[in-house]
Amino acid sequence: MSVMREELHHLVDRLPEEKVAPLLRLVRDQLDEQPIVRDLPFIGTLEAEPDFAERSEEILRSEDNHSS
Repeated sequence: MSVMREELHHLVDRLPEEKVAPLLRLVRDQLDEQPIVRDLPFIGTLEAEPDFAERSEEILRSEDNHSS
């Protein structure tokens, strides 16, 4: 990796998060490439009674039957 690329990498790593998106757009515009669209799954957490994990399959089956 060239010295300039190493410096650029180091500087980008030091940027505050809110400045990353505008810089990313600028770099992508220089490459004339289509942006990569990532369809990430939703992941959530919840709080429930202790036996919730044990009953999860039963609950999911019940929800599937209600949605039909």
